Amino acid sequence: MAKLERDIQHALIGIISGLKHAMRLAMQEHKIPLSPLYFLIMKLIHETPHCTPMLIADRSGRDKGQITRLLKELDQHELLIRQQNPADKRSFFIELSDKGLHCFELLEELDMQALEAMTHGLSEQQLEDFLATATQMSQNLERFERAN
Repeated sequence: MAKLERDIQHALIGIISGLKHAMRLAMQEHKIPLSPLYFLIMKLIHETPHCTPMLIADRSGRDKGQITRLLKELDQHELLIRQQNPADKRSFFIELSDKGLHCFELLEELDMQALEAMTHGLSEQQLEDFLATATQMSQNLERFERAN
């Protein structure tokens, strides 16, 4: 069974690497001077009302220091707006600026093209089965992490 697990690991790494590579190429083609990680951070910001750096760190599994550096760079490219939290003057909410939203929407469209290419030729049932299996694997890993 160890060979099967290694083959699964190899396939998952191939999928993630392929998606990252496709995003990196798309970003270069559109002269966006960021890495695919920034797209993921922008996606979290876009999808999360009252988004904070700590929330991004928690959801992305990255440390707050790294998130702070990533946000600083997005801010330097004028892709973010920081709004003071009215309930806590020491913290702030982050949202995408108009420029950031435009950049995100372009990247999201390019990401969707890569996802469609990835799933080309697969039936809806195959995709649903894969999603169920991948979700179970993810939950298994979460339980494993909590136990250790």
